[in-house]
Amino acid sequence: MACADCFRGTIHEGTPKGKEEMLHSILTYIASPETGPTSTSQIIFITDVFGFNLVNNKLLADKYATETGCLVLMPSVIPGGGAPLSAIELFDSLSTPVGLFNLTGQAKRAGAAMRAATIFAPFAVRTRNAYPKLLKFSRDVKASLPTGAKLGVAGFCWGGMHSTKLTGEPAEEGGNQSLFDAHFVAHPAGLKVPDDFSAAASRFKVPISLAVGDLDMVLSKDNIDSIERGLKEVFGGTSDGYEVKTYGGCKHGFAVRADPKRTMEDEAAMAAAKQAVDWFKKYLG
Repeated sequence: MACADCFRGTIHEGTPKGKEEMLHSILTYIASPETGPTSTSQIIFITDVFGFNLVNNKLLADKYATETGCLVLMPSVIPGGGAPLSAIELFDSLSTPVGLFNLTGQAKRAGAAMRAATIFAPFAVRTRNAYPKLLKFSRDVKASLPTGAKLGVAGFCWGGMHSTKLTGEPAEEGGNQSLFDAHFVAHPAGLKVPDDFSAAASRFKVPISLAVGDLDMVLSKDNIDSIERGLKEVFGGTSDGYEVKTYGGCKHGFAVRADPKRTMEDEAAMAAAKQAVDWFKKYLG
């Protein structure tokens, strides 16, 4: 599932340095440090609703690769492709207040709402069956790693729902070895709070790092507090293995789609990227 804020944000400038190729039968964006990987471990990057359509996702994957030394794999698993970038302006316009007696403005708003519905509803329907493909891809990547290598996963918005659930999966069906060794998730959507977090973490205790804004319409402060309490219980009352960081003045989606012109939001996005990189360097070695 996704929320209205999953379709809002800013398109960044920049040219991705990675490449797209078929990997385990799925088109995948592969980000690698310019001088080549310095680690045999890899990271799977599960995007927001925009998938490959949003350059921000690829630029962030490039950053992770450069700063962790790992290959970062971004599979194109959204059925029918990611949401169109036109949705950003459309959903942003719906958040702009319109006077009650501004009939023209109200008419335009109603039209925008109808157009938004033609994006939101079909996306929700066609992405219901994305998880099995993601699970198979993740298991194929895990099986292809050299001895001693580890696998991390990063999920954002829509992708955060899937990354969280995947950390409760075994590397092989029916097995008892964890699929992932580290998890970073930013402003996930579509999860039952705090149950889904606790359930996934309880299975294999995959180290989890969560980044969320204090203005997130999906995860309220009470939600965040309940997630943290649940993780604390799973990890035995210590902070080893989990961390929850809240960024002030930030809405849903900031870690990927922050507006560079808004200093607080932009700095928070950079801090969240560092949070992810530090987490992966700590647990992927």
